Amino acid sequence: MRWIPTSFLITLAAAGGLSAQVLTVDQAVDEAMTTNPAVQAAEARAGAGVQRTKQAKGHRWGRLDLAETFNYSNNPAEVFALTLNQGRFDFDEFFSSDPNNPAGISTWMTTLDLTLPIYTGGKIGTRVEQDETMAGADEETWRHTAELVAFETSTAYVNLAKARENVELLGKARQTTVEHVKLAEAYAKQGIILEADVLDARVYLSEMDDLLQQATSGAQLAEAALNFHMGADQATPRSLAPLPPPQSITGELGDWTSAAVEKRHDLAAARQQLAAGRLETKAAKSGYLPEVAVVGRYGLYDDTIFGSNGHSGTIMAVAKINLFGGIADSKSRKAAELDTVGFEADIRRFEDGVRLEVRQAWQDLQTARARHTTAVDVLAAANEALRVREHRFKQGLDKMVDLLDAETALREAETRELVARYDVALSTYRLHFVSGATLIPSMEESR
Repeated sequence: MRWIPTSFLITLAAAGGLSAQVLTVDQAVDEAMTTNPAVQAAEARAGAGVQRTKQAKGHRWGRLDLAETFNYSNNPAEVFALTLNQGRFDFDEFFSSDPNNPAGISTWMTTLDLTLPIYTGGKIGTRVEQDETMAGADEETWRHTAELVAFETSTAYVNLAKARENVELLGKARQTTVEHVKLAEAYAKQGIILEADVLDARVYLSEMDDLLQQATSGAQLAEAALNFHMGADQATPRSLAPLPPPQSITGELGDWTSAAVEKRHDLAAARQQLAAGRLETKAAKSGYLPEVAVVGRYGLYDDTIFGSNGHSGTIMAVAKINLFGGIADSKSRKAAELDTVGFEADIRRFEDGVRLEVRQAWQDLQTARARHTTAVDVLAAANEALRVREHRFKQGLDKMVDLLDAETALREAETRELVARYDVALSTYRLHFVSGATLIPSMEESR
């Protein structure tokens, strides 16, 4: 049987990483900030919120409309009025004809209408304030989305590093098994051990090949996941820089919980939405107040399009107040009040949920640290156990099954240490994310 070199398998697992530029976790996050579609979408929505605020402010400037209308009529009253508007009324002709049966008249009307609000009961101001508040919520949502993508990218980076190291560990374990198979074959030829022991070793080597293949596939999938979160082509090869030590964790659980309730952008967005909801009640009340506006119109009238043989203008002031609108107005205000009450309850639950997230992340980190400490001790013991078993096997004191058991124990101990070590990094990232601490390098530098 021809064995595949471990170094070749590890190279395959890296998916061409040696030819690619070395990528750090900070670089991965920075790239995700510009290319991840979720960040781009959130940024666009935040920009749309700003434009809606400007749109609301624009209502203060009133409205100016230009219209061109064609009218053909033989209605006596309309013929009389339109003839006057065109500036073509002839007194003698009017009385010499039959006013009740006039000839039809074609009229082109060019009108310029201006409506300028003077007082709207606070409706425009409230809508402007409401849109400004929602724009703030959209910006907070954008920031939270960026932090979420940074967390997901960092997590994907760690998972890829873990997957590749797992491939490396299994490759080394497989190579050890290969050496033991060769040793067993040599001993069997000498009659020191049975051929059945050699078969056991070959079966174990086959199992190692399966595990290595699964780990290699997992590493390739982890690489695709990192590219996905970075917003890159999932087939892009990545060569990773060594993962930096986990960020130091200072303070107590209460400090991290308080920081989360204060700094979480998604919670801040929800509070802004609540503030906008409260303004809806104010907007509903403005419907009971009077509205005052100035309306102006200037018109050109002719029998040809855009003609100006006749022209006239009108300006007037309009004031109105809602005396009765059925029960729609009162129910709209009541619905807004109840929506606010419901949203306030949602915010309180949101805050409690954030506190729970921080508590869980904190405890997960403490657990991961303790597990890693234990795993390091177990790994040292497993290495020593394998060394002893290998020595005893060579002396003929142990069976092949004992040596294979020691190999299995070492492989499990290495995997346990690997998982625990990376769990510390993952738990650290999660604690920072759920507490509202930024994982975006450019944001850290600006603080």
